[in-house]
Amino acid sequence: MMAKSSLFSIFIALLISTQCILAQTDKSTVSKLFNRAVSYSEKGDFERAIPLFKRVAEKEPENINVLYNLGHCYLNDKGGHDSALVYFAKAVEILKPENYNTEVGVDLHLSMAKSMQMLYQYNEALSVYQKILGFIDQDQTELRAMIDREITICHNGISFMEHPVKLEVQNLGATVNSSYDDHSPLVSADESIVIFTSRRKSSYSQMLPDGQYSEKIYAAKKEGDTWGQAEVVKEVVKRDSHEAAVCLSADGTELYLLRSDFDGQRLYVSEFDGDTWSEPFLLPEGINSRFNETHASINADKSILFFTSDRKGGAGGLDIYMVRKLPNGKWGTPRNLSPEINTPYDEETPMIHPNGKTLFFSSEGHNTMGKFDIFYSQMNADSSWSEPVNMGYPINTPDDDFFFVPSAAQNRAYMASARFDGVNGGSDLFMIAYEEPLTDRLAVVKGKLNVGKDFAWDNVLIHVKEKGTDAIIGEYRPNPVSGKYMFILEADKTYDVVVEGKDIEKTTSSLAVTRDMTYLNQSQSVEIDDLMVTGLVAEKNADTKENAEQNTAMATGKYTVQFVTLKKPLKNYNRYKNLDDSKIMPYKCTDGNYRYVYGSYNTFKEAKESKQEVAKITGYDDAFVRYFWQLEKMKAKE
Repeated sequence: MMAKSSLFSIFIALLISTQCILAQTDKSTVSKLFNRAVSYSEKGDFERAIPLFKRVAEKEPENINVLYNLGHCYLNDKGGHDSALVYFAKAVEILKPENYNTEVGVDLHLSMAKSMQMLYQYNEALSVYQKILGFIDQDQTELRAMIDREITICHNGISFMEHPVKLEVQNLGATVNSSYDDHSPLVSADESIVIFTSRRKSSYSQMLPDGQYSEKIYAAKKEGDTWGQAEVVKEVVKRDSHEAAVCLSADGTELYLLRSDFDGQRLYVSEFDGDTWSEPFLLPEGINSRFNETHASINADKSILFFTSDRKGGAGGLDIYMVRKLPNGKWGTPRNLSPEINTPYDEETPMIHPNGKTLFFSSEGHNTMGKFDIFYSQMNADSSWSEPVNMGYPINTPDDDFFFVPSAAQNRAYMASARFDGVNGGSDLFMIAYEEPLTDRLAVVKGKLNVGKDFAWDNVLIHVKEKGTDAIIGEYRPNPVSGKYMFILEADKTYDVVVEGKDIEKTTSSLAVTRDMTYLNQSQSVEIDDLMVTGLVAEKNADTKENAEQNTAMATGKYTVQFVTLKKPLKNYNRYKNLDDSKIMPYKCTDGNYRYVYGSYNTFKEAKESKQEVAKITGYDDAFVRYFWQLEKMKAKE
């Protein structure tokens, strides 16, 4: 999933190239074994490559190329760093000093030092790096600069390990985790649902050369104090691609995902209507580009999106970008967070905290203790960023550390790891708790707008301001059917909650958030009384279901119901004879598929009622509500 662009990489193609030359031997079977092992290694299937390389090593125990490849396999296999060091050290011992300053000699020493780092043997690695500096030429400036950086990384590691962070770790359990790699946990602000990516076996995934299955997205709901059984989110499945969930909005209604296919790595969003996730929709140009976009994170009121891209013009490799939503609902122009956040190396997995001010991210730069480390930075009032702070050991390790997902409680987060106790196999999902901050406690506040009768809330906004100021803390949209909303607010403050929109008069109420309401004192969230909206405009001005249905044969409304996607167009609607065929509209789309939608509705409530009717008539339980503007974007030119 992750792109890498560091100057030093243990994935040196030379080490596994079929151009490696075995010592002269009359045994052709040894050569065949070696070539088979190389083939598996190139595919990342180290589990099959290692036994074959070992069989070759039994025949030629002092063949440096074989030892070299065995070390490489173990270095990249889970839990194999100690074995990697054994083979690299043996190869270095055999290597003649006059061959130290050769490509193979330098790479062997670098790989040995890297193995030591992975085993937390920083002092031993420092000795090897100093040895390399002693035998390479002075004019090898790029190599010297890379080694100097690795020496700095070793000193960082020593320092962080001398001052470890206190952690409590809890495995999410066998109902969530599997014997395969499970990663990228995402939780709603009230922690009622977790969505994650898994490489487990299922009817939706395919076996890959590395022995695991293609990535698919799963979800589990909280049942009391435990998690329910994880199930695949079938609405977002695309069989011929990797799919990874990268962000879940605080209210749990927007799921951002990464798809890797023949078109590259691009970002999509799916929306939850209360029952069903919609078909993922490609995020617009500006966010997506002809380069790779690998991750996204949206703030609590959905007004700011952070994402990663390796597009031109950045600081180097993957950079983090930020884009604000405009008053018209469209996204503005993204800006690079360099130079405070981005470095010449890769930055990945940005996660904005529910407070909207703290950005967690992974970076190969800054003061990392090895590979990707997790950092955080605070957004200043002028949208600049504070100097990133390393989260410390053992949150960070010499290996890649990604995807630190903060909860509303500022001392608790979710992450995936293979290094904690109790792992079911591969990497598992964990909840971790660390030292509690004394300030800026947050409350997850749930409520509901109420006009005393049924009402469509599509065109209503809720502005939250700190009392006595005009600064908007957040702009929220209530659920268009139920009127429910969720705020994430700092404690020990009083806020003005302003409700305004079509068909209602502006209503202002006061909300005091006390420390007793905070996340650490409530199980997940606090619910407040209904917020009564007054001054409802006379119904004659409101769009009713009757006048909405007058135009359902044409796309005049805001919403529709998509009920089927096909590779070939339908010749007739006989199979849907119980549906009103005057409301069925076909869309031939740019991806070659034909999407069929039903009806045109001005309110989400009407569209959802129609969806339930369509599901009942057709038997399709994956019909969903979507916007017409999305279909127009996807529509193929005539």
